Amino acid sequence: MSPASVRRVCACLIGVLLAAGSVACSDGGSPAPGASTSSSASRTASPASASPASASPASASPAARARAARPKPVTVSDVNGAVRLRAPARRVVALDWTYAEDLLAVGVRPVGVADKAGYAAWVGGGPRLDRTTAEVGPRQQPDPTVVRALRPDLILVGKDETNALVAQMRRIAPVLVFDPYRPDMSAWTEMRTTFAAVARAVGRGDQAAWVLRQLDDAIVRDRSKLAAAGAANLPVALAQGYSVEGVPTIRMFGRTSLAGDLLGRLGLQNGWRGEPDQYGLSTVGPADLGQVSSADFLYLADRRNDIFTGAMTDGPAWRGLAFAAEGRVHRLGTRTWFFGGPLSTRACADALVRALS
Repeated sequence: MSPASVRRVCACLIGVLLAAGSVACSDGGSPAPGASTSSSASRTASPASASPASASPASASPAARARAARPKPVTVSDVNGAVRLRAPARRVVALDWTYAEDLLAVGVRPVGVADKAGYAAWVGGGPRLDRTTAEVGPRQQPDPTVVRALRPDLILVGKDETNALVAQMRRIAPVLVFDPYRPDMSAWTEMRTTFAAVARAVGRGDQAAWVLRQLDDAIVRDRSKLAAAGAANLPVALAQGYSVEGVPTIRMFGRTSLAGDLLGRLGLQNGWRGEPDQYGLSTVGPADLGQVSSADFLYLADRRNDIFTGAMTDGPAWRGLAFAAEGRVHRLGTRTWFFGGPLSTRACADALVRALS
């Protein structure tokens, strides 16, 4: 082969090798069979990272998570209308025993309570107040300096307190005013409504619903216990007794009182038919007890001032009453508190069952 022919053959071989290399490089960079050839497809985001609006909480920014965790405002209704709190209250002062009990029932310890000693002596339902709760003075005249020092973010007050006191407390913190003797609802409904409102104010609405369910279940059980003991539809009279300067005073619980409502729910008949006052009570003397002579007589009294075991019972008027002559007089415990919230009401129901079973 001539030199010219050799050069032509080499040139052809080099051309073939270069062409093959080019094809190999082109094949290595092409998409796999079945893969999309659209460049936009490779930029499509997965659902988990689509956009901030649809991002999962774990992928949210710290600022977004902080906003989500920030307490939200709460609106609660009291006797004066709607009260807006910037957040559920955490430091609450209760100037009424009922509202202190309501707080404890949903697991919130008040930072201050009026007349702690009285609460311990009379209110039997629910957890006890401890040293973490400060004494703020009498219910009608709490010490504003003490209240202010507790830095409350909410103060709970009964409607019986003066407008001047409420205004004074409002200069310290938001105030909720409740009326346990509302003319537009029964005592039972008011007790439950106020309890739910207090719980909402401290962000414990779910706990309140549970407590009320427990109360309803307990009433059903206690009604069954009384029926089993033969006390269904039993006429009873419920009284509170004390003396003032040696003069016996008797307050009968009427049909509009919380106690009167409870008697009916337990399947008992309230034997007292007298006209009640705004508190659901009738103030009477010993001579008036003849109206309930045939009923079982249940009463509340301080052991140090128990008129139903004192001189009053030595006279013929008392001995002539059928319930006295037949031994149907039942003393309830001092801490049977018929003016409280769900926990006290449940304790009262249990006390009635024990007395009549």
